[in-house]
Amino acid sequence: MTDLLKKRFDVARWIAKEIAGTLEGEERASLERWRGESPLHESEYGETRAYLLSREAPTRAERQMVKDEWRKFERARHGKRFTRRAVARYAALFVLPLCVAGYLWYAAPGRSGLPAADGTGIVPGGGKAVLILANGQSVELKDEKGLLVDTTGRVVVPAGERGVYRQIAARADSLAEEKYNTLVVPRGGEFFMELPDGTRVWLNSESKLYFPLRFKGVRRDVKLEGEGYFEVMPDSTAPFHVFVNGADLRVLGTSFNVTAYRGRTIATLVEGRVCLTHGGESVLMLPGVQAEVLPGSGGIRTREVNVKEFVLWKDGIFYFEGADLATIMERLARWYDVNVNFDDEELGKLRFSVEMKRYEHIQDLLTKIEKTRKVRFRIEGREIRVGVYREPGS
Repeated sequence: MTDLLKKRFDVARWIAKEIAGTLEGEERASLERWRGESPLHESEYGETRAYLLSREAPTRAERQMVKDEWRKFERARHGKRFTRRAVARYAALFVLPLCVAGYLWYAAPGRSGLPAADGTGIVPGGGKAVLILANGQSVELKDEKGLLVDTTGRVVVPAGERGVYRQIAARADSLAEEKYNTLVVPRGGEFFMELPDGTRVWLNSESKLYFPLRFKGVRRDVKLEGEGYFEVMPDSTAPFHVFVNGADLRVLGTSFNVTAYRGRTIATLVEGRVCLTHGGESVLMLPGVQAEVLPGSGGIRTREVNVKEFVLWKDGIFYFEGADLATIMERLARWYDVNVNFDDEELGKLRFSVEMKRYEHIQDLLTKIEKTRKVRFRIEGREIRVGVYREPGS
């Protein structure tokens, strides 16, 4: 096999394994290096992924035809010089289908407990929230045309799949005393907002943010429940504070993610500096560092992490790198608004690496995990049951 053809075979195989959720270690690094070598490679990567994802499972006759044609090519190439175009053509015609057969479709029809993608009422989340004004009035926010202006002079602007809550102006009489609004994002929702100082906040499903009509004095304070990603507007005269589960995150201007579900508090720093304080302990965080307030003791533990896993949700992507299944399913449950039950709690400790757009069908991500032959999913109404994978007939 020519070096060029072998390279095309390897690239196709890596991409197929990436889609199947089984690409790891040096192979993943090799694919990333190849993609970065030229814009042409990046374009070929996108086309190959689209090709693989669009294919149906090949039949036995189709797989045999591919093998027969490949043998013909092997015989024909001896003593001949093939152009780059010819090699690429054969790779596309014969190598890619083999990769599909080998990595994406080894689970024969009927093995999975998952219905067709459009066979359930489970749909991805989207931009929605409820704004509870300081005067107690509630305003439902959705992605819709036009503007919604509340009594304090704020306006809601639709922005694609995510709503935007942005201040226009505040009347003088509304600023006489410090008043707080609350933005509530339900299960199956997400929302983007801009605070009065220009700070940008992305709120994930099942989250709440308490914020003032305007920031006054020498500090800017908000309170978070759930998960939020912050891009703080720098202001050296007024530090920005996020209060969550009794912890205080103090920043001057930075980008970071905070997760606070079920009593856990985890902060992940992308840029800048953050000082996390809980009880009598404080930790100065640097980019790429994650700090967690330990349940029970209240101490703070830090570790270096790949920040992509914890912040790509704001860009519409599920990204899990060696994450335990319990964590993966917890995130899916909030976004798709479903209940998850494990037949065996030990299954929740299994670890997987998988990536998918948040606006795709939930079956797409579950199928990628199933192809590892470690677990099996069954969708029953709005409940997902997780069981041990068993070979057909066993």
